[in-house]
Amino acid sequence: SLQLLKMLASTIGTTGKHLRREISEIVFTISNIRDILRHGEKHPFLQKLSIDILTSLALEGDATERIGDTGGVLQELFNIFFKYGIPEDRKGVNLTVAAGEALAMLALESKSNCHRILKLKLLRRLVEALKDPLLRVNSARILRNLCIYSGSEFFHQLRGVTAATPIILQAIMSEENKIQEVMAGLSANVFKYMTSQESRISFEEARITVAELANKLVEIIKKHKCPSTNVPRIRRFTVELAIWMMKDRVENIYTFKDLGMAEALKGALETTSELENFNVFCGTVGLNRHRLTTQSLFETALELMESRQNINQCKILQNQLADLDEL
Repeated sequence: SLQLLKMLASTIGTTGKHLRREISEIVFTISNIRDILRHGEKHPFLQKLSIDILTSLALEGDATERIGDTGGVLQELFNIFFKYGIPEDRKGVNLTVAAGEALAMLALESKSNCHRILKLKLLRRLVEALKDPLLRVNSARILRNLCIYSGSEFFHQLRGVTAATPIILQAIMSEENKIQEVMAGLSANVFKYMTSQESRISFEEARITVAELANKLVEIIKKHKCPSTNVPRIRRFTVELAIWMMKDRVENIYTFKDLGMAEALKGALETTSELENFNVFCGTVGLNRHRLTTQSLFETALELMESRQNINQCKILQNQLADLDEL
């Protein structure tokens, strides 16, 4: 019956949307799944099916809230996620990844679920999990969603995420593809919890200069000339980080300009796609649209560089006029 339920919950299109709503409205569905997660340790296959069902149901906002509001579901998912940090078999790997994906989905665009997760006091473990090869992708996704959707109520608690900044920076510099994508996505949101002085210290701890990071971001944009289904958000996350860097310190604008970011972005503007504007997909249909399109982000970054250029031109003109006055 779980296999049938999984098949129904993962149906695409309008039919799938209706089925997920119907399934989540059955009063025993989520609590029964919770019991399987809690007591089904000897049946990892059933646990995996149950987690997959939750992930599919979380495609619908109402279902997401029902899942989070059912006592113990989030805690049981975290228990599974952290339990198999170093799994002994493939089943453990599958469970860990599935639990992480479910938690990331449940935190996506859900302020209430983000608050529930933060109340579990697991932020430090999520930060530590960024060092674990098996856990780091979904840990980064969960942390990013917590930073974006929690609101101001937990600002002080979320400052604990800043401890991960050196790890995040090193991953952006040394990794590729999915890990690089999720770390870039997390970084721009972590920096907003830091002062400029704190961010400079983080760069020092990571033994990375701002110029080196800027160069890496330009390389990423140049490398990914077109959006990819494997890393559909890597370009937008890269530009989000670049925008933060330029707003944080004026000199970073000059650094990006000298490295050719403006030219790279102008080329990227010609290849933007709807693929880059969504957080998740159901089949080929995009769900959870980003508030700003990738096109808008690229244009914002270009405007930052161009506005600084205009200011410089004005200053040069003012200096020239002053020289003429002296003559």
